[in-house]
Amino acid sequence: MEKLLVLIGDIEDSQSVGSRDRESLQEVLSDELQMLNTEYDRGIISPYTITLGDEFQAVFDRADNIFVQMLKVMSAIHPIGIRFSLAVGHIDTSINTEQAIGMDGPAFHRARRGVELLKENEFMFNIGFEDASPELKVINNSLQLLSGRIRGWNKRRLIILHMMKEGYDYKEISEALEISKPAFYKNKEAGMLDVVGELSDNITDVINQKLKK
Repeated sequence: MEKLLVLIGDIEDSQSVGSRDRESLQEVLSDELQMLNTEYDRGIISPYTITLGDEFQAVFDRADNIFVQMLKVMSAIHPIGIRFSLAVGHIDTSINTEQAIGMDGPAFHRARRGVELLKENEFMFNIGFEDASPELKVINNSLQLLSGRIRGWNKRRLIILHMMKEGYDYKEISEALEISKPAFYKNKEAGMLDVVGELSDNITDVINQKLKK
């Protein structure tokens, strides 16, 4: 039985959002998730699905572009915060290729525990593996540091990072966001975007290694 990657996203403080704003939030989130399902369909085996109003989930066979996808969701609903719990492991039920519902197994249990942990510690990211990997604590500590940095970012910086990771150069990004070259580099340097991007790539590589074992 192959290992898979489960993602559960949980919108922070969703109960505090007014009814009218909540409806708008749901529309924005739904549109963004549908876009991800279309754009990254090669890695997604059970598509992004809103499950509980303020939660959504998906299943992947590869972790490629997972951080880009999370950044896109974050920028879409900014300034509202969101938690992301990732877990690598087995799924005991058949894979639902139409919606990410009706499935169960260790990977989902681990991802759910990650969501509860994030609610307690107020960080934004958590990853769980089946084995007690020595690198897991280092990865989650790195993600905790990353959470603290990203919480202070504006929407523009989130977009700059995910566009950088998609291969756009400074000129294309500056034109898309209608910002100057100095503004682009100020965001890049202040956010240490090269370092953040490299860190996310390294974590992605580890996840993909775990999926193969």
